[in-house]
Amino acid sequence: MFRLSAVATLALFASPALAERIEVTCASSSPYISDTTICDTLGTLSFQSDGPEVQFFLALTAPASHCSDVSYILYRPGNPNAIGFTTRQAPGETQNIGIGTGFGPGEAKIDIGAIGYVGGCNTGAIGSWAVEVNAAPVP
Repeated sequence: MFRLSAVATLALFASPALAERIEVTCASSSPYISDTTICDTLGTLSFQSDGPEVQFFLALTAPASHCSDVSYILYRPGNPNAIGFTTRQAPGETQNIGIGTGFGPGEAKIDIGAIGYVGGCNTGAIGSWAVEVNAAPVP
C-alpha cells in the first residue's frame, strides 16, 4: 500500500487546486486602520473534524484575480473575537494560519472576513473579495 508522508499529505491537501473558493460581496465597507478598509460581510468555510482534540490550520490564498492586497481575519461562528489573521497578502500569495482545536466531531465552520488595502482598484472602499482556502489537521 502506498502512503504519503505527513509533509507530502499536508502539501497535497493544502494546494490551491483542492481549495474551496469563497466569494463575498460586501454590503458595505468602512475605513479601518491606516490605509485599509474592512468588509462588513463574512464568508464561511465548512470542513470535517475527527474530534475536538485535532489541531487545524487553514491555507488561505488571495486569488490571482484580486486587484489589490488583502488580509483575512478568522472567527469561530458567533464569536466576535478573531482567532487568527493573515498578514498583508498580494494576489496569488498563500499563508498558513493555525486555528487550534475544539472542532467537531463532524462538520465544523470558520467565518472569514477581509481587510482590503488601498491601492490598485481599492480606492477606499472594498466591494467584494474572495479566498481559496483549505482546512487541514496539523500533522
